[in-house]
Amino acid sequence: MKRIAFIFRTDVHVADKSPVSWKGDYPAEIWSNLEQIGQLAREHDVAAVLDGGDYFHVKASTRNTHALVRRTADLHAGYPCPTHLVVGNHDIAYNNLDTLERQPLGVLFSTGVFQRLGPVQALFEAPGPGGALHVRVVGAPYDPNRTLEQLRDIKKEPTDSFLIAVVHQLAGKNPPANIEEFYGEPVFRYEDLVYEGGPDVWCFGHWHKDQGIEVIDGRYFVNLGAVSRGALVKENLERNPKVALIEATQEESEPKKIKVTPIRLKVAPAADQFDLERKEQRDQESQAIDQFVDRLTEEALVDTTEGVETTVASLDFAPEVRRVATEYLERARGE
Repeated sequence: MKRIAFIFRTDVHVADKSPVSWKGDYPAEIWSNLEQIGQLAREHDVAAVLDGGDYFHVKASTRNTHALVRRTADLHAGYPCPTHLVVGNHDIAYNNLDTLERQPLGVLFSTGVFQRLGPVQALFEAPGPGGALHVRVVGAPYDPNRTLEQLRDIKKEPTDSFLIAVVHQLAGKNPPANIEEFYGEPVFRYEDLVYEGGPDVWCFGHWHKDQGIEVIDGRYFVNLGAVSRGALVKENLERNPKVALIEATQEESEPKKIKVTPIRLKVAPAADQFDLERKEQRDQESQAIDQFVDRLTEEALVDTTEGVETTVASLDFAPEVRRVATEYLERARGE
């Protein structure tokens, strides 16, 4: 049997320090995940690890240490295969690809630790009776102005058995109507990316949510979310990071096939890693602020003959809260 396999991962967001929302060791979890991916690559005899971008978390180059870059190089040197990566928005400054050469990721590209997908494509071949199995992998780096037409320009060539596109953009099967407005950038629908001669597999990074693996008219859409769990949000409290095993095969005298399988990474329970007490405190503070605004609005509407200071003073809140509210209101009135 002819076989070419890949591990797809995305949004590693490696960093030197833990986010404020963590009580556990965030960098230790990321390094563990990367080590597991290397082991999976070895176990499944893959030709390459494909990375959907945002390998780094902090965009400022000066806030990523040399030790972080060195450990990345050492760890990936132990992989049994090359790592091909597209550029994400966290890998560059100001969403500008021209800054790449000054970023840590630019160093990793220039030294050969990572192979860059985007301007360069990756070709893989498994020879055998009846002709070779050819898989071509192309990349589309993050671009806040990317258009659907640009993505639909990605097409198979006559020699391709299969084409895989690795893209760092927002995409989904049925994305919420307000998501494009929230992020301020385009969100692509899977059904619009099914076209004659298009990729057999679309691998998306950028949206950290696990949207699973969808198959539409024989085309795979892989959108398993981030390898990392940085932000203390409900989705990260419930999500287990995953990667995808992509296998292109051909049995003798059988048609070529492609298969995509999700694989869970081993991580500690979210309750052990996140500072849930801090989250509860922040939620209570947010709720108190909302209640204050609601009551202030209600009281102001009930009696408009009294001054703002009188209205604020009559509310049942701590003196410090009333004092700060009064200061802001006076400042607004003065402006």
